[in-house]
Amino acid sequence: MEKNNKTTTAKKSGKTYSSKFLKRNAMKKRGDKFIYVCPEYHQRLMRIAKIVGQGEIPLYAYLDNILKHHFELFSDEIIAEYNKSSKSIFKSI
Repeated sequence: MEKNNKTTTAKKSGKTYSSKFLKRNAMKKRGDKFIYVCPEYHQRLMRIAKIVGQGEIPLYAYLDNILKHHFELFSDEIIAEYNKSSKSIFKSI
């Protein structure tokens, strides 16, 4: 049921998956930054970027778009969890 709600919300935005995630961005590739993902996810991400993105989108740009969307969707929840988990510096005074 939740999946259908998320799908419906995505469709209401009027953007396709490709227009939202498989687009270039202004970020420059950085050779000193590494991220590790399990081999299965890496293979999937590469395949999507290559086939659906028609070889026009580098993997780092695709991942950046996914993370941007994730943080937009979940920023309130992330902030709430962070605030719950971290101690205020003023509590110790």
